[in-house]
Amino acid sequence: MKTTKNAALTLFLILPVIFWQCSGTSGKEKAEEPVVANNMRRFNTTVVQPGTIDHSLNITGRVVPLQKIGIIAEVQGIARPTEKPLKEGVVFRQGQVLVSIDDTDFRYDLSAQKSQFLNAMVRIMSDLKLDYPDHFGEWNRYLSTIDVTRTLPELPEVQDAQLRYFLAANDVFNLYYSLKSKEETLRDFRIYAPFTGAVTRSDLDPGNLVTPGARLGEFIRTDRYEVQAAVSAGEIDRIKPGQVIELTSRAVQGQWQGKVSRIGKSVDASTQSVAVYLLVSGEDLKEGMYLEGKFATRAYENAVEIPGETLTRKNQVYVIEDSIVRLKDVVPLEFLENTVIVQGLAPGDQLITDPIQSPIQGIAAVSK
Repeated sequence: MKTTKNAALTLFLILPVIFWQCSGTSGKEKAEEPVVANNMRRFNTTVVQPGTIDHSLNITGRVVPLQKIGIIAEVQGIARPTEKPLKEGVVFRQGQVLVSIDDTDFRYDLSAQKSQFLNAMVRIMSDLKLDYPDHFGEWNRYLSTIDVTRTLPELPEVQDAQLRYFLAANDVFNLYYSLKSKEETLRDFRIYAPFTGAVTRSDLDPGNLVTPGARLGEFIRTDRYEVQAAVSAGEIDRIKPGQVIELTSRAVQGQWQGKVSRIGKSVDASTQSVAVYLLVSGEDLKEGMYLEGKFATRAYENAVEIPGETLTRKNQVYVIEDSIVRLKDVVPLEFLENTVIVQGLAPGDQLITDPIQSPIQGIAAVSK
């Protein structure tokens, strides 16, 4: 009886121990199950498929007039009406009058001074006939061509030194060149269109008083324009003068051909870009428009475009092969703004796209 009680007591004491061990073992196994998963690093990846990459250089540029002038007054007077008003948008053909300023007083004064020159010439003719008879006939003919209402004719050529001194002493040269200067000033009372174009700004109405140096408006050439674009200094060698591309606008329907006319010789310090200018023409073009185009530069075979941050300094990338991170050599072909075109990756390679700060080669990994 005593033996039976001892056996029961022993069993009572042993059962909790067995139960605790079984429970502890089971809990340990459950706790160890995620440990293996936690040892596998997870990365963002992409499966690459090499192919042909046609690289093109996109540009955006602003339309600017090929020729643009400011209309500036050089004389003083009252503005007179012209055949066409000097108003924004009005088109003028080459040679048409843009601005006309009243020149009545100036013209009368010029005619009066020409009359004084004519009198001076008449006074020296008798002395000229006596002292320089060989030259009298030539100068007499010149005198007969002077008309105070017309442009002063050119003086006869003077090769004789003594005759030159005689004319200078009688103020002939001084009067003549003073008149020629005023004749040139008379031309400034009318401003002509230097080319076919349109007015883009006007600050003048008929009847206004015009003063020397006053800005009267702006005039641009409308048959040809330039597109001014900026290209990265690292890619400027891809563009050559004479290249032609198609240009389009997001604001206006149409397509225009742009031809590279010139390339800047300096790099903008703030943007590290070089200015490129393309000639373009078309009726729908207007100053200030933005046009876009693409320069087809080259094609790369068996290439992949990858994020620039995935390429190491030794031209390698991280890939996952058989759940292990490995470094793979690649050949950079072209560095773009945020990406790199490379060769050396095989179809199906699992490229890690996460930025890597420290070496991870050889660790176990899976894709996220």
